[in-house]
Amino acid sequence: MEKGNLTSLMMTFLVLNSGCLGALEDVSEAIEQTIDALEGDYPQLELPERTRSSPVLQSYDACETLLEDLKQAVYDEMIVNLDQQSYWHWISDPWMFMAEDMAFVDDAAVAESDGQGSTQGNPSTLGTSDSSREGDFSGTNNQESGVDEADFLKTDGYHIYMLNGQLLLIMGVPEFGNLTLESNLTIEGNPTQMMIDEDRLVIASSIYYWALPTDSELRSLMSEEVTVNYENGAAEDYSYTYTRVQNLVKYTVVDVSDRSSPTVEKELYIEGNYHTARLVDGTVRSVTHLWTYFDGIRNWVDLPDGYWSEDDMDKRMEIWNESMNKTIVQNEQVISNLTLDDFVPHIYEASEDGIYHHPLTYEKCTEFSASSDSAGRGFTTIMTIQMLSDEVSLEVDHITSSWAHVYSSKDTLVLAEPANDWWWFWRNSEWEDATNIHSFDISDANHTTYSASGRVEGTVNDQFSISEHDGAIRVASTLDNWGMWWRVSETDEDGEQVWNGPTNQVTILMDDGEGNTFQDRVHWRNCRGGDDLER
Repeated sequence: MEKGNLTSLMMTFLVLNSGCLGALEDVSEAIEQTIDALEGDYPQLELPERTRSSPVLQSYDACETLLEDLKQAVYDEMIVNLDQQSYWHWISDPWMFMAEDMAFVDDAAVAESDGQGSTQGNPSTLGTSDSSREGDFSGTNNQESGVDEADFLKTDGYHIYMLNGQLLLIMGVPEFGNLTLESNLTIEGNPTQMMIDEDRLVIASSIYYWALPTDSELRSLMSEEVTVNYENGAAEDYSYTYTRVQNLVKYTVVDVSDRSSPTVEKELYIEGNYHTARLVDGTVRSVTHLWTYFDGIRNWVDLPDGYWSEDDMDKRMEIWNESMNKTIVQNEQVISNLTLDDFVPHIYEASEDGIYHHPLTYEKCTEFSASSDSAGRGFTTIMTIQMLSDEVSLEVDHITSSWAHVYSSKDTLVLAEPANDWWWFWRNSEWEDATNIHSFDISDANHTTYSASGRVEGTVNDQFSISEHDGAIRVASTLDNWGMWWRVSETDEDGEQVWNGPTNQVTILMDDGEGNTFQDRVHWRNCRGGDDLER
């Protein structure tokens, strides 16, 4: 935005609200300060260099290297968050002085601001009259043949299985149009989806830490008591419960061979949030995501009590900078003390002897991988679980990433994860949004093998924006500025707005046969330009 145009706009605003032309002289200096802040003249932090190269996943060969990369990712995100705090603070600060001196913030404006902030949240006909219904029924919510996708409603042609609240309901279908309630079973947590394999159900549920029974063994494994001590008795010491993760995903295997009396066979827990799951040839492939909260890291500046009463802008700036430096030093100390145990999703298994805590790594961290220049510190976890055999066995692959979308055919699993999180683009606007596409071979029921990676422009909306055939992966994506509000008003050298609305494209990625890289072979752009792809 041109400085002259912005000044005119602000002057007009002040005239209309103050009702006094003399007020313009009193606030002209504050206006210039605000303009300078908008144009970058605020106490900026030195941000880390952020570049983008190959999307190919590289496995770690040492836990120490993995831990250092994770710590660096936390540090980089923290610095960007603090820089944004500085940006907002010094843009709004001159206006706060004007409001105090002129008192032109009327009740209507306050009422308008109080009214903001509202948020919005983001059965099949079954049965047949034939005496034999083997194979003559429709599955539910399955995108690809041979792949049983998790859903809240399942059928084997003879029975309907439904999740309702915490209950698993089993209903018989003796003939078309008739239903009989066979039994119900209470499932721990909040069951949301299930998969079926002959006489067994695998049910996925979400468990919130604070909803666990007070005597649950999981509580002690997931939390610790922290005591805060004040120097020189400045305040009374106190304790609180610290949980770095508050959500668990649970997989429950239920034997339904006797529909009138289903029984729980196995229970497996993993820290994080449920993403999706697939069941292929008796093998469960679970995809979950973990983003860990770290106690003590401040994404705001801790200011002393006298800061807000200081009228001298230079002194305020000095106090701000000193407080910022102290905040960064304090955060650096917290980050330096983090261990792999703080980052990695923990896996628990229930047995007759109690809760078994699986090791963080079975292979010296070689099951962890990341794209080059990855700035992620969350984990997308692919678990290959043999839950229907006598003993539970699992293979785990952890990928440092943001939240991903998952597509699965019978032999291929595809992850679509943002190449970078929103904060990565702050003061780094020369890069466009992009999505990494990672392909895995799941033809072997016991193993998940990484195949190749590619990159497409824009954001992938959901799993139905992805498909695969004969090794070619087709991806529909939208190039927009989601979450990057500062880019919407950017202009080029001629003053023209750079952002003209979202554009859509379809990309086909094919393995080049050399290494682990997909090549962009076919590309259609501007499909329904100016609008997002329908979800």
